[in-house]
Parts: sequence; structure tokens; C-alpha cells
Amino acid sequence: MSSFTFTTRCGSAFLSAMLGPVLLCFLVLVSLLAPLAVSARTLSPLTGPPVGERWFGIYFNDERTGFAHLKIHETPEGYLVESDSSVKMSGFGFSREASARERYQVNRDLSLRSFEVSQTIDGSPMNLTGQVGEKALSVTTETKGNRRVKTLPLKGRVYPPAVLNLYPLMQKVTAGKKFRVTMFDPEAVALKEVRITALGFETLDGQEVLHLRNNLYPFVDNDIWVDFSGNTLRESVRDGWIETKVERADDARVFLAEAALSKKDLLLDFGRVPLDKPLEQPATLRSLTVELTGFAENLPLISDSVQKSERLEGTLVRFTVDVGTPPAACTPSAVESPVPQNYLEATDRILTDNPGIVQRKNEILAATKDPRQMVEKLVSWVAENITESSTDSQSPLETLEKRTGSCQSHARLYLSLARAAGLPTRFVSGLVYVEGKGFLYHSWAESYVGYWLPVDPTFGEVPANATHIKLAEGDAPGDLAPLAVLVGVIRARVVAVNY
Repeated sequence: MSSFTFTTRCGSAFLSAMLGPVLLCFLVLVSLLAPLAVSARTLSPLTGPPVGERWFGIYFNDERTGFAHLKIHETPEGYLVESDSSVKMSGFGFSREASARERYQVNRDLSLRSFEVSQTIDGSPMNLTGQVGEKALSVTTETKGNRRVKTLPLKGRVYPPAVLNLYPLMQKVTAGKKFRVTMFDPEAVALKEVRITALGFETLDGQEVLHLRNNLYPFVDNDIWVDFSGNTLRESVRDGWIETKVERADDARVFLAEAALSKKDLLLDFGRVPLDKPLEQPATLRSLTVELTGFAENLPLISDSVQKSERLEGTLVRFTVDVGTPPAACTPSAVESPVPQNYLEATDRILTDNPGIVQRKNEILAATKDPRQMVEKLVSWVAENITESSTDSQSPLETLEKRTGSCQSHARLYLSLARAAGLPTRFVSGLVYVEGKGFLYHSWAESYVGYWLPVDPTFGEVPANATHIKLAEGDAPGDLAPLAVLVGVIRARVVAVNY
């Protein structure tokens, strides 16, 4: 079996799952890197890894192509190392996607005790669990329609890929020192010997760091820079061709939420919410009750006239969405009910007062005055004239010009038109059921017509169907960031449906 291991090293969850085919095509372009100066400095061994969480961006040819999230917790036996990562790379006539969730229980010296790994490579899922015994590593592998147990003989300690960059700092490090580590390769389900060299001590962004190099990828150097506490700051394949960089947590969460809402390929598998059974004819549902597990306890729940939510216990929550019985009749004067003024205002990304937006609103509505009819006309126009795509978030004027955009682009254009028409409207995000795909992250809108009416300008729905589960309100980065806590974590179970 070829080794395209989707490794997640300490502080830098990243992508040998993606590199095999790329690097084989790239070998003709590889040249020797300039020798690097080393120093004679010596570091004493760390007593333990850096506890806490780290976020990373993954870049291919300077383009953002994925993310990684690492968490290390201390346990009575040692440490729990958890990582989430997702990436899509294209080049040399091929495209490759991979996502992974990994949990490694390790001893105080970072050697492996047990693990759970769920990974999807090019749409093919695989789950692994394993336990280290006295003389062997026992691994259970589950793929579609197949389950098998494999025993890997051990000659010494074995380490998970998540601690590869940390390992040298747990030893006495001098410039030029070489290490040999037996690593468990979860994609190949095999043991792999990795050679690591401490090249020396350098300065990175004004900070003293240790420069490491390993042989994870054939024929091409993999360089790593770690601080003296064991945090990976940068990882580079072939002098920055593929690069992993540490990020601020807030910036990483905003990227993750935006990418999930835009249904970007690099997060499509990772962002899909597993569901216990498919929904039949979701567009005809009058009401839906769903339970979500893994819902962070510190996140607020949203309830209104259409959606009811309750926390059952721990991370289990229940949502009931009922669109079959409007809570209030829509009348021409209903829009005059008091609502916050900000739902009519222009923002940096909702261009209520832009002449182009106002002109388009006038063309769509003509002499229409009834609020509900105004909503229906605007929703229909956006859905019929704007093609859905996974483009980056763009301004409503760009969406008008390009006639394509993500669900966020659809929603922001609709908000701009609706507010320009005097309809109080807000941006909302959460989950929606898509046939053949399950629950995905999505953005839509709510307009006030005597009550808050959910509408979906991407799919042309008034009201939005009952599979729309609202998790956040507002389109500012801070409003969307809480979604990142849920992406790749929550699972759904259908409790009740009513057609």
C-alpha cells in the first residue's frame, strides 16, 4: 500500500496524505537547499509538552488550502493529544482531499498507549482504533463494508504522528543531533521509521527557535521550526511550497466558520454533520425535531416564534423548527411593529443605501407594497438570478455583477435589497439539510413581517423549510466564529418529523 499518511504532528496537523502524488510529479523541479548554519547551543529536555490548543493554516503555493487544530490535555497516565484537520490540494492534473479527527493517549514520554482516528481521503472514510500491548500494537480498521484486526510487532516504543515535532525537545538537543523515531502511520496502518535532525538554533519573527528536519516525504526535505516550549511555529515542504503556519485562534475560527458556510471543498467532508438516517422530502416538512450531540455547553441556544431549542444534558440539545403555522398574520401594517433600527441599517457588507442596490430593488418590486409579497419577490429574484458557488465572501455589488456566489453572498444581497425596501431583515446561519449530503452549514435570512419570517434566498424558499436550524445571528466575524466550535464535532439524530 502506498503511503499517503494524513499525519498530524504536534502543533502542525498537516498533510502527507496529500503529498505523495504531488511530490512524485514535482521531483524534476527539486533542487538542493542551501546549507544552513548551525550553532553549538544545547537545550535541556522538556518535562512535558505544551498543554493547551493551537491553530494552524495550511498553504499550497501561498494559497490557503486547509486548517489544523491541536489540543493537548494532561491525564493521570500522561497526555491526551487531539487534532482536527482538513485540506484540499490541486496540482499537476490531480485533486486530493483529506480530513481527519485524531485522539492519541500517550505516556509521559509521549509514547503511544491507545488511539482513535477517523479520516476521509478523497471521499473514502476509514476509522481506526488501537492499543499498545507488551510486544505489539493491535489495530482495528473499519471501512465501508469491512472490518479487520491487524497486529503490528513492536521492537520498542512507538509514537503517534501528532508528537513528531515534540519528540526531540523531550530529549537533550544539540545542533546536528539525529533521532530515529518509530511512528504509527494511520493511513497505511503500518509502523514507519522517521529520521529527525536538529539543524540548529535560529531566529524566527524575533524569537529564538529550534530548526528541525525530517524525512517524512521521499526526496524532499520537511523543515520545522519549534519554540523552546515545544510549540510548532512553522513547517515547510520544499522551501515553502507547502507550508503550515501557526495562527491566532480568533482568526482561525473565523476562517473555519466562513469556509464551512461557503461549503468550500477543503471542508466539505469535515463540515458535514453526520445524521442517523436520511430525511425524506425535506422541502415538504411542516416541522422537524432534531437532537444534536457535541454542542458546546458555553454556546447560547436560539429560540423564537419558529424555532424552539432546549439543552437536555451536557452537550445534548434539541431543536424543533415549525414552519407550518405562521405565528401572526401578515398585514401591510405589520412591518411597523417596533424592531431594532440596526435591522434597517447599512453595514460594510450589507449595502442598503448603495444606488445600484436601490435601483435593483425598485426594478424588482415596482409598486408592490405588501411586506410578504415584497419578501417573496426579492427572494425569488435572488434565487433565480444568482448561481450558487463556493466562492469567497464578496460584496453584494460583486454578486450582482458576477451573478454567482456562496449562500452568504445570496443572503447579503437579499439583506441589502430588503433593507433598502424598508423591510427589517437579519442575517442568520446554522444547518440545512441537503438531499444526498445530509446537514451542511448554511446562511439565510429573516425578515420582519409582523413576526420574523425565515427565508432562503439561495434556494428560493419563503418560508425557509423546516430543516433550517438557526445557530447564530449576524454576519460580522464575531457573530460567525462560534460556529467553528461546532464544525466537525456535532452529530444529529432525527426525533420527529411532520409533513
